[in-house]
Amino acid sequence: MTLPVLTAKYQQKVLATQFKKSYANLQTAINTVNSNNGIPYECYTLKNSGYYFNQCHEFWPKVLGQYKSIKDCGNWKNTNCRPKYKSKAEVLADGGTINNSACSFPIDSHYAYNLNDGSILYLFNSPESGYTNHNSLFFGLDVNGLKGPNRWGYDLFYLNLYRENARKPVIGLTFVCELIEKGGQSAEDIMLK
Repeated sequence: MTLPVLTAKYQQKVLATQFKKSYANLQTAINTVNSNNGIPYECYTLKNSGYYFNQCHEFWPKVLGQYKSIKDCGNWKNTNCRPKYKSKAEVLADGGTINNSACSFPIDSHYAYNLNDGSILYLFNSPESGYTNHNSLFFGLDVNGLKGPNRWGYDLFYLNLYRENARKPVIGLTFVCELIEKGGQSAEDIMLK
């Protein structure tokens, strides 16, 4: 193996470890909020039963409150504390893949929050709400924030809240949409390794 190949494999392992850490932190926050509420907030997709958005605007501020320190980076206009990512069209033009072509929420339309674990959480706000409510079960997670490579399937993942049935907890998955740049991995692949 050549040095660039070894370096790329090492970087991929580091990013996978960071994803697992950021994902675990987020899942803990989600579980705590739902546990404190007594039942999961109506903010998830249920297997074979549609989408539930009713309480997302109540749920996400409580999840953010579980982090000791956050920096609100706002929308796409604030480029000082959020990286630039490829669009869906750019990912596909460069040989990337997409699961579920509906992926209609560009990451630039999401509000960004730099979290105390070094990750950035992107929460979608619909234009109908004036971009002031986190009223969606869709979100993005950049596991190492401003550090590179800032690529889909490497350190950036598009996720959604999901429940398999009424008794299972809410978890973040790529059930609805997933972009993967060439050479990247899905969130599920990383979790299974």
